[in-house]
Amino acid sequence: MTAASVIPALQKLVNAVVDAAEAKLGQAGQAVSCRKGCGACCRQLVPVSRTEAEWLLEVIEAMPPARRAALAARFAAAEAVLEGAGLAMVTREARGDRSDRELSIGYFALGIPCPFLEEESCSIHPERPLVCREYLVTSAAELCAGPRQEGVTPVPVPKVSMAARGLQDEREDWFPLAMLMAWSRTRLHDDAKRTGGVKRTGPEWVQRFLRRLGA
Repeated sequence: MTAASVIPALQKLVNAVVDAAEAKLGQAGQAVSCRKGCGACCRQLVPVSRTEAEWLLEVIEAMPPARRAALAARFAAAEAVLEGAGLAMVTREARGDRSDRELSIGYFALGIPCPFLEEESCSIHPERPLVCREYLVTSAAELCAGPRQEGVTPVPVPKVSMAARGLQDEREDWFPLAMLMAWSRTRLHDDAKRTGGVKRTGPEWVQRFLRRLGA
């Protein structure tokens, strides 16, 4: 199987980690303030790995034609804004020596809604990226819209999603979710990416993921 095929298992793993963090939060008398309709975090830079990108492309491919067309238009609009801001990057080289924090602040300042955002809610919530599952806050929802997130209090959650980066190739890292379609175009010129890369058994992929998790 391809690496993308194990994403559902990794989603369940991240969900379990997040559930444990929320339970610990509840024991301390606190609660997550994130609610449906609060889409400020859906304007942040969402880093996705090649493996997650391949999975998300499969999710999109399974959608009805009209919905795929609507998503394609949103991705194109986001890509155009990022091009103008010098943030249209799909490789580590394109990021240059800019820090992740610098890139995140610059991206958030553009106010680009995630192409999957509809009525301020995630339209693919069950299939949302791993990192999106890990981002929860206990602070007031309106603080999340601040340009530098002052006063925002994230829930301490182990970043399991980091282990998915480079799952197929140690040299690979991440690119913004909004550049998913741009990244998909690069696959047309890369046989390994177009076919999903190396195939391994499910347990082998999971073991590889766990090794990265413990690194």
